[in-house]
Amino acid sequence: GPDQSVFSGTAVTLDGSASTDADGDVLSWAWSLTVVPAGSQAALSDPTAVMPTFMPDLVGQYIAQLIVDDGTVQSQPVTVTINAEAANTIPVANAGMDQSVFVGNTAVLDGSASSDADGDLLTYQWSLTVIPPGSAAVLSNPAAVNPTFTVDLPGLYTAQLVVNDGMLDSTPDPVSISTLNSRPVADAGQ
Repeated sequence: GPDQSVFSGTAVTLDGSASTDADGDVLSWAWSLTVVPAGSQAALSDPTAVMPTFMPDLVGQYIAQLIVDDGTVQSQPVTVTINAEAANTIPVANAGMDQSVFVGNTAVLDGSASSDADGDLLTYQWSLTVIPPGSAAVLSNPAAVNPTFTVDLPGLYTAQLVVNDGMLDSTPDPVSISTLNSRPVADAGQ
């Protein structure tokens, strides 16, 4: 079968089903792991199966060898390489602290404390999930680390952040923006 790249801890299925015998004899399979990373405890589920499995338990290169036998003679050995990479962890979105803003002012959101344990670059996707009835609030740039919006009506606004590390989305993280009570303006007329 073809070489594979997987995350460590992910089961790998080897495939010797394309093996053939020109005479049409029944084949038997003999698989072995000839190269594993130092300290690996990886083992084949059934070395005589057509499609055995194994779990790459460490990051590194695994080489599986297959020899088929037609009851009279063995084939030349063939190998398949499996490269096991570190498993990707889910990034963590951090939408910042809840805020209170005066009506008419600009709320600045802050996703800069979001993180990824693997050190992958993050992309940001903000959305306003709750706004007061009648509000026309929109985010300046939903893909920015620090988007803004104008608090146009009193009430509660909720923004949500999801970050992506190129492979996985984070769990959404909400932040609440409430409005402060603005000082009333007196008008005694003229």
